[in-house]
Amino acid sequence: MWIPKEIDRLSTRLKEGRRIHRITVRDLLRMFKAERRGLNKVHDIRTALDSLSLVTEPDFESVWIDGKIRIRLKDTSNVVAAIPAGAEIDEDELDEDQASSPEEQEGVDSPQLGSAEEPQPAIVVASEGIVETVLREPADPTFRIGSLPAANKPVTTVGQDDALNKAVTKMLQFDYSQLPIMHGEREVKGMISWKSIASRYSIGGESCRVLHCREDAQVVDGNGTLFDAIPTIVKHGYVLVRDPQDRRITGIVTASDLSLQFQQLAEPFLLLREIELHIRQLLQDKVSPEDFEWLASADTTAPMPKSISDLSFGEYIRLLQRPQVWARLALNIDQASLTTQLEEVRQIRNDVMQFDPDPMTAKQLDVLKNAAKFMQQLYELLP
Repeated sequence: MWIPKEIDRLSTRLKEGRRIHRITVRDLLRMFKAERRGLNKVHDIRTALDSLSLVTEPDFESVWIDGKIRIRLKDTSNVVAAIPAGAEIDEDELDEDQASSPEEQEGVDSPQLGSAEEPQPAIVVASEGIVETVLREPADPTFRIGSLPAANKPVTTVGQDDALNKAVTKMLQFDYSQLPIMHGEREVKGMISWKSIASRYSIGGESCRVLHCREDAQVVDGNGTLFDAIPTIVKHGYVLVRDPQDRRITGIVTASDLSLQFQQLAEPFLLLREIELHIRQLLQDKVSPEDFEWLASADTTAPMPKSISDLSFGEYIRLLQRPQVWARLALNIDQASLTTQLEEVRQIRNDVMQFDPDPMTAKQLDVLKNAAKFMQQLYELLP
């Protein structure tokens, strides 16, 4: 079993009672020479961590790829508490959360969210200036709202005593429909939006300050499920996402962010569907019963396919490599180039069907787009 030297070094430091920086999930993947959390790579990382009695907090598979995680020893609930008296502490290795004092964590204006010990259904907790939706914190691998990129981007804010024209200017500059009204990173005072501004003007009176156009803010726990947050986003157009550990507002997720997310999730499936249907059409009426028997002879445990639709993607490629089938296709293109391209598609397809938590890379998406385009061109050239 291969263990990266960086992980081994972190394990040694922790066992010596020394502090370490938090890292991002992407940093962890790079240590294992990976870009995405594929099924096999996740298994390798977990095996390596287990062998060193390490865990990540939160779990590296459940958070945003650029979200920070803390590596700690399995038998300690808090790495800071495990430091023995007189142990060496490197100040440059302290992360910002470890260095902060309890007093710096004050100023939170809303109640704690449901914990793993007390699972709760989605409810709404009201307080001054904020409506906080307590989402279920699942133990299963469901998609969390905090895993979205938008939930981990700095938020543009205004203060409640700011002039109204400052909020309007920011909304126009960045094409925002709303801005959170905040004091610091944790204290939410409300929200200002074009709707709340228009509502104030419609009833008359002075509206020279942000406070005069304030409405309740919609806040959700970053560990909650995406599907629990969707109704709030649909109704209000956004949610503010709060870190369940340090109570900071980490980002804002809008309806347009949801649309982009679902596009990223759906596009690979649609491209794979198009490629596979083109292959079926290409092979239709070109494959004989003898070809099916030839495929079945390689795997005696699987039932013999009766039609093209019974085949796996790998079996499509094997048929295209079979000289008899290729001769029947009568395609004036290079056989090896086509099957090499489709083999790349097959490998990507395996990753997609394993439902990896990370979006595919731009390179992988280009492979699918190029293959779909090429298969369409082949279809147009067929007699």
